[in-house]
Amino acid sequence: MSDPWFSAKDTVEYYGKLGKESVADWSRLFLAPGMGHCGGGAAALDRFDMLTAIVDWVEKKTAPDAVIATGRAFPGRSRPLCAYPKHAHYKGQGDPEDAKNFECRE
Repeated sequence: MSDPWFSAKDTVEYYGKLGKESVADWSRLFLAPGMGHCGGGAAALDRFDMLTAIVDWVEKKTAPDAVIATGRAFPGRSRPLCAYPKHAHYKGQGDPEDAKNFECRE
C-alpha cells in the first residue's frame, strides 16, 4: 500500500467500480500494508505466496479469502492478508504473532 507509482486508493476505487459481486468469481484484491511497488518498502509482512493461491483457485476451484504473510522485519510474525474489503482482526486469544489467531472481517 506504499507504492510510489500507483496509489492503493486508486486500485481500491477501480475495484469498487468493477463491483465486488460482479467480479467475485474471477477477482480478489489483496492489499499489503507498507509494501512498495512489487515488493520492498516498509512492509512488516512482505513474503507471501499468491501464486499457489491462484493455482488452487483455478485448479481446485478454491477462491482465496486470505493468504498468510511473513516478513524479515519481524521474524516469527505471521498475519493473514485478507481479500478486500476485509482485514485481519486478532481473535483475542492465543499468540498475537501467529496468523491462526486472526480472522478476516470488515
